[in-house]
Amino acid sequence: MANTQLLRIVFAAIGSFVLFAALIFMPFAPAPVAAIGLSFGVAQAVMVSALAIIMTAIILSPPLAIVFAITFLVPTAVLVRQALLSRQAESGDYIFFPLQQLILLALGMTAIGTILLFLITGGANGLPMSFANALQQSPEVRTALVQVYGISTDEELLWIASIMLVSGFASWPLLLLGNLQIAQAILVRMKRNLRPQEDYDRLQLPRGLIVPLVMCMGGAALLPGWPAILSAALAAMILAAYFLLGLAIIHAISRHWNGRGLLLVTLYFLIFVMAWVIIPVSLMGLLDTRFDFRKLNQRPDKPSDLEGDEE
Repeated sequence: MANTQLLRIVFAAIGSFVLFAALIFMPFAPAPVAAIGLSFGVAQAVMVSALAIIMTAIILSPPLAIVFAITFLVPTAVLVRQALLSRQAESGDYIFFPLQQLILLALGMTAIGTILLFLITGGANGLPMSFANALQQSPEVRTALVQVYGISTDEELLWIASIMLVSGFASWPLLLLGNLQIAQAILVRMKRNLRPQEDYDRLQLPRGLIVPLVMCMGGAALLPGWPAILSAALAAMILAAYFLLGLAIIHAISRHWNGRGLLLVTLYFLIFVMAWVIIPVSLMGLLDTRFDFRKLNQRPDKPSDLEGDEE
């Protein structure tokens, strides 16, 4: 039994490394770590992460191993640990770490990482300018940007670099939480999950989250230079959490709709092919604290599953 588990850990580490090294599949690199952790425990997740880091350092390079650890492996192990935390209620049931807190934890870790990266790696000119210079020094990337976006000046290149940074940092918490959800969904189907299946219809975010969002948006509008880009990146990360809330609302209000499956498949397809679809979904999550969309869709002939609703 121990040998079988060790073999799974090794294969998971190899899979995580291959996904990271493949570049195009890099966003899914944390999934094997999350799968092992959510099915066996946090110690096993740490073992997978350690093996993946060692393989990356030996086969690729130590700096890439550090990047892999900071961006994906360590945050995923932390999220797995928190996801498996539980306490026993008086009824005898186990209450696990709330999904809302997992989202806030992912936001907190990625926000701290974003701030540190801007402060440490930017140099005197700031991270956006350094990134733009890196793009300028790569002929293949420069040619591709000219062909796709028609870039002709350094200012336009800096603008594209800033957009890429903001988009990349905004997707960071989504990738961490998304891989956690992918692993959990697979384990639930296989009946190997340690944490119960989540009910996303009941997801809420604290109303106070709007305060740092407004502050970051204000900083993006008022601050000069790279601090404005940092503020925009942090605001985009918070909006990413509201995007998740928007998806949860859509799942909840479409529960009784005919053709719900086709609707959801179409929505996710549009999200992948047209990034602007993320904006209205995020706005729905942001406005939910005011309008409570899930309450508006309650049907008297079909009782709601939401907390506080009675049959």
